[in-house]
Amino acid sequence: MKEEKKEGTRCSCCSDPYSVLLGKKSDDQTEEDSLKRMHRADFLKIIGLGVLGLSSITGTEAFAAAQKSKGIKTIKGKEDRMIIDKANRELRISATITKDSSKPAVADWGRRFQAFFGAKGGKMESFFVFTTDVSRTDINKALQAIGVKSRRQIPMEEVKQRTGLKPTTTSDDYLQGDPIIVTVRFKKGAMLVEAALEDFIDEKIMVEGKEVMKPYTPHFVYHGTAEAISFPSGCIVCPSDCNGGIITDNVLPLKTTVNYYKVNWDRMPSVGSKVEVVLKSIYGPYMMSSTKA
Repeated sequence: MKEEKKEGTRCSCCSDPYSVLLGKKSDDQTEEDSLKRMHRADFLKIIGLGVLGLSSITGTEAFAAAQKSKGIKTIKGKEDRMIIDKANRELRISATITKDSSKPAVADWGRRFQAFFGAKGGKMESFFVFTTDVSRTDINKALQAIGVKSRRQIPMEEVKQRTGLKPTTTSDDYLQGDPIIVTVRFKKGAMLVEAALEDFIDEKIMVEGKEVMKPYTPHFVYHGTAEAISFPSGCIVCPSDCNGGIITDNVLPLKTTVNYYKVNWDRMPSVGSKVEVVLKSIYGPYMMSSTKA
């Protein structure tokens, strides 16, 4: 005869994502309460370990499997690797978690346009929290190789005239290009966790003189300006519509740094650990797949 499960107990397979990912006990919470309290940033995606693992990090089974896959190309940095996956129209880039608390938005609220993800050796390296030694030039070329398009670049000499949201603002004051999905994969215990880059960043805005806390809601696009003008920042994925990198959040016009950001280190992987940053084209690979027979 099967032993009845005691009321109020839960096995690990049916625990809510809030508990699993943040390591918080939820025995005293009902499922309904947990969902009510759960923010999007807490609801990170868990992936079972396997071929979908950290394929850009050497020494893993997923890396070995990727090397045997057709349509996969590997670009080597000094220690890091980039997987160019044309079939899935994505780049998988290994990186290290880095932290310089003196920089804005790293350990406290701050305004910034410098990248959260960037390449080692760039002038803005100390600002990055995800740092790779794969060159930005190679990453830029790889984005173009998977079909990502830039639609508007803005040179540095036009920054002053285009910064700020004004009654005269036009679409020409924004960097433009194909939208990019940016995610981060890392090991958390025995599980592989994937989350959007914005899940690791908190955002604060001012409304009528009062602070308003909100989810970070970027719209990342590829523009490629920094490579086109050979700007040596090292920046790859930037906030504030910055033209000093190659991918940016263009919610506001060029270099409009009015919002405050702060990295959430309770959600971040540990400093010095390896992660995989994924840059994926929103266009593909399965266009209109729901219409196919």
